[in-house]
Amino acid sequence: QHQVPQKVIQTLMGHKDAKSTEWYTRVFALDVTRQLGVRFSMDVAEARALLPGGRP
Repeated sequence: QHQVPQKVIQTLMGHKDAKSTEWYTRVFALDVTRQLGVRFSMDVAEARALLPGGRP
């Protein structure tokens, strides 16, 4: 709904590398879903495998 371009967020956060901004926004999204009590049905090992450099 309130989509802010990633470049704007990157600038506000002071990140030179867009990958840093991407990482922090993903972590933030996971933290918010935890706080809201959102539950995922995906197996933990499967979810980890999807992460960059994912561990089995």
